[in-house]
Amino acid sequence: MDDHLPPDALPSVRLAGPAEADRVPENMRIGGNIPTWDTATRRFSALVGHFEQHENSHRALNYDAYTESWARSVWGLFYGLDRKACEWAEQTILIVFTGSPYFDRNSEIFIPPVTFYKQFRTAAEARQKALSRALSDVQQWRSIRVVGSRSMGYPVLFLGLYLSTSVESQVFEPILAAHVNNCQIAEHDAHDSARAITIKNGPTHPSELIHGSGKQIPGLESNAGILEEPWTRRATATVLRAGQWRSYTTGASI
Repeated sequence: MDDHLPPDALPSVRLAGPAEADRVPENMRIGGNIPTWDTATRRFSALVGHFEQHENSHRALNYDAYTESWARSVWGLFYGLDRKACEWAEQTILIVFTGSPYFDRNSEIFIPPVTFYKQFRTAAEARQKALSRALSDVQQWRSIRVVGSRSMGYPVLFLGLYLSTSVESQVFEPILAAHVNNCQIAEHDAHDSARAITIKNGPTHPSELIHGSGKQIPGLESNAGILEEPWTRRATATVLRAGQWRSYTTGASI
């Protein structure tokens, strides 16, 4: 893949604002300083390239490697989860949470992406509490949370659910409200249930949920790692690596 960043592919902003600078590890800095997002993405791509050439060099890492072998491993995990869940699930739900990348939309001043996702995560506890209340009458459920890429590489959160009982989309509207009310960059219009919630009944393996959510993760759409994917998806992976966040988590009712 061409390693030259296309013009205007990424906003010319620093990877992180001053308040989030301490999150960024040394191997994502340039001379100890926080680089621009495009420079950090180049550096990140070179790091993944090293991992690809030295396959055993990332075996002990405690963060996502975004290599081809990593992608195969994650897909194996997802398919195993999906296979078991589809044996009992009556319904799947996919909820999408987004945020505005602008400090000021009128002047189009972009938020540093690590600052963006840290602000995005401020609503995590409120979303989780709302989710627990929404599923209080569901006997069995499984969840998969993945971070995807949209709008120039800014992260988007996808929450996938397998439910043993069918429910209506209105049950999940308090989760959307929790996100909007607790995340300063969340926009109300983007989080109405018709736009943000997708329901599928009677899932079978491999389900639309696991395909649709899994492919959102940078490095999994190509099934060959992040170096085979567009710059905007590399940029999202760079943000997650810089903030030391995982690209997916799973949960269950039991």
